[in-house]
Amino acid sequence: MVKLSIGAVVNACLLIFFAGLFLGVWPSFSDARNVMMYSDLITDSAPLAVSNHTFTFTLQEDIAPGAVLTFDFPAAFHLPATTTFDVRNIELRVNGVVRTSGAIVLPGQDGVTIHTGDGGSIDYELDGASPGLSAGDVIKVLIGNHTVNALQPTILFSTTTGTTTTPGDPEPITNPDTAGSYTIELSTAGNSEPVTASFMVAIVQRVGVGPADTTETDPPLRFNGAPDGQIGGTTLSVEISLETNEFAICKFSTASGTPFVTNVNIMSNTGLIEHSHIVSVTPNTLNNYYIRCIDDEGNYNTDDFLISFIAPDSPSGTPNADGDVEGDGTGDGNDGTGTGAGGGGQTGASDGEAPTSGGSSGSGGSGGGGGGRSGEEFEDEVGGGFESNDGPYASGDARVFINGYAFPGSTVYALVDGYVADTVRADSQGKYSLAVEEIARGVYTFGVYAIDENDVKSSTFSTSFTVTGGRTSSLSNINIMPSILVDPDPVDPGQTLTISGYSIPNAAVSIQNEKDGVGVSKKDFSATSDSDGYWEISVDTSRFSEGTYKVRARATNAALSIETDYSDYTFYGVGQEAENQINADLNRDGRVNLTDFSILLFWWGSDGGDSDPPADINQDGSVSLTDFSILLFNWTG
Repeated sequence: MVKLSIGAVVNACLLIFFAGLFLGVWPSFSDARNVMMYSDLITDSAPLAVSNHTFTFTLQEDIAPGAVLTFDFPAAFHLPATTTFDVRNIELRVNGVVRTSGAIVLPGQDGVTIHTGDGGSIDYELDGASPGLSAGDVIKVLIGNHTVNALQPTILFSTTTGTTTTPGDPEPITNPDTAGSYTIELSTAGNSEPVTASFMVAIVQRVGVGPADTTETDPPLRFNGAPDGQIGGTTLSVEISLETNEFAICKFSTASGTPFVTNVNIMSNTGLIEHSHIVSVTPNTLNNYYIRCIDDEGNYNTDDFLISFIAPDSPSGTPNADGDVEGDGTGDGNDGTGTGAGGGGQTGASDGEAPTSGGSSGSGGSGGGGGGRSGEEFEDEVGGGFESNDGPYASGDARVFINGYAFPGSTVYALVDGYVADTVRADSQGKYSLAVEEIARGVYTFGVYAIDENDVKSSTFSTSFTVTGGRTSSLSNINIMPSILVDPDPVDPGQTLTISGYSIPNAAVSIQNEKDGVGVSKKDFSATSDSDGYWEISVDTSRFSEGTYKVRARATNAALSIETDYSDYTFYGVGQEAENQINADLNRDGRVNLTDFSILLFWWGSDGGDSDPPADINQDGSVSLTDFSILLFNWTG
């Protein structure tokens, strides 16, 4: 007889413990056999609530044709005996594919039997003439009104009988009346290796909050008022503007102390967080406008927010419509100040308005002032201040510099509110620098992306901020995230998958790959980009199940202390086409908030243009309330 020391016994017990901890297998206490990653998702966990059940598990053993899977509910659960709960409410999916089932087993059809009442059960019998289930298959068993064949509510309209509503199948299974943990058992019969699992669900009391008053009492905070000080140019009107920290409606007055409730001057562009209005200007005088706002909960300002500025005086003098050579006074057009001969001009105007004829500038008389520029050929350039053009943004006196690293030799694009504002080619080291010139003040969303040698577009770096007139802003160290190309797409399970792309040069590339919605499937890979930024890896898909997968990458050049963020996910299919992904994060910053809402409003009523990702979130051809609803559903703040 072999005798074990106490230490050996302890070591053996620890070995068994850690084996159970890591493998999930316990002698005499097994709650699963030949099954992994198993769960039961119910739609309502409250006591006595009715729920759908979705059992999900991955097989580690084959289940032969003709086998019966039984889901046995504890006595505290109730399965109803009603026409609204039938075999159509039971569904088995293998790797996302629905198997055909009915009340009896037929060639090509599985059989379903429902045992109703307290502690009922479900028998699902596989057709003996069809393939069984294989190890590695992801199995889902749906019980409820969320199956493909479940009856949905219908509404019929008639001009004679009115509207007729037919209810659909309800959620069928009633929860226990007492909170606690309950186990639903899975067992199989008819195959050589039994498969068992214990699905645990928790029944918990609903939690209520209240009564609580969540109404805030602070009026809107006002800031970034403009214009300020002396404005440039000669103009008859100017746009006053400000921002608030919350949605608000703002009013303006030329008299201080005007109460909000009695003020009738509502700013023409208001209701969100940016507010503006075009007002008349009194030249050579301090123009004061007093702003008060109200938020969506009725809190309004009781103090004034002052916007104050001075406009230059209008030019004086009388324009000479005849184009005489002699200077004859002060002013513009062909009139000059002083005496002496002056070059004849064509029709001008003292107020900066477009003339009806002419096309050149008059010169001043000897010792006189310069003539005014006017004429039909400049009819689109009238008055002073900001000018409009057909570019991606309104022209002004500010500029924004953008620099960083991209793929060597790639074309880098700068976007302003979704429109291309400038492009530049990165040098052989990947460095790039570009500028958005002569941009008017205001809030913009800036984006930067690159196109690699395979014409694959990188993810777009995006940020929003306020551009202030007359100033230079910089976006530095905007390093372009790696581009990603998946080949082939879709890929058959077992086929070698090549994932490649471009990044900053001579960098360590970190790649994350996983099945969409299955976080535990995530695998990390690594590659190194060459001097041209190219990188590539090969992936064995023999253990991949069918479905939609996603991959993303980031790059780090430690020698130059350069790194990028992770790219957006690139989706591809295994054994099928990748499912379409809805993306409400329109500026790709990882959050769905006011910036994305602003982008949505910019494209409102259009087809979304070339926005990336599409502002037409559901891609039905129009940016509308449906897209707004999707954005709100995904709101993170």
